[in-house]
Amino acid sequence: MGYLRWESVVPYGKNFTGHYHPEVPGGTVFLTAASASDGPARHWTALKPASNLDLVDVGQDACRWTATTVGVSLRELLPYDQADLERLRSSRPSAAAAAARQAAALWERLGPARQAWYRTAFPRRDPAIIWCRPSELPPWTEPAEAVLSLLPTWESRYGACRWSIPRRGFWEWRLVVRYESEEGDRHREVAAADLSWFREPIGYIGEQVALW
Repeated sequence: MGYLRWESVVPYGKNFTGHYHPEVPGGTVFLTAASASDGPARHWTALKPASNLDLVDVGQDACRWTATTVGVSLRELLPYDQADLERLRSSRPSAAAAAARQAAALWERLGPARQAWYRTAFPRRDPAIIWCRPSELPPWTEPAEAVLSLLPTWESRYGACRWSIPRRGFWEWRLVVRYESEEGDRHREVAAADLSWFREPIGYIGEQVALW
């Protein structure tokens, strides 16, 4: 869906030589980083100006579907979960396929004590989806000279729609739009989805794959 994109307070500079996520909405412009230990990297979904997310069915009895809310779901792949380990090993197409396979291989080389420590230290903490109505989403930001400038009133108007990736790792994400028809039927549309390897901001300088 070309009307929505993720934004953050860390846009890419013109001479950025690290790694970015072209598969995420807006990922070639904004740095989509995981939260660091000293604070969250905050993101939000922005709506292209003068765009409308509503849809109309094709056909003689066309039904109008109104976009009610937009949200981003995040699920961390944890190698001690067998299903997640299989997903990391999988060669299914994804942006992080090669790095995920490396992480799975690294997990299998860890001894029992180290794996037990990892289970205790890193329980699942997938964030809840923050749903926002299209009218609550901020408009696309156009960074001037790679500097993102937000109005003083931005936080009070749009701050409730901000979200964060809790920690570095491999995350399956979905950009979801919820719809309601004229007859009251409901539908969820996945506008974009992938498996990505999100790092803390400093982690984008190198490519080393490592478990915590």
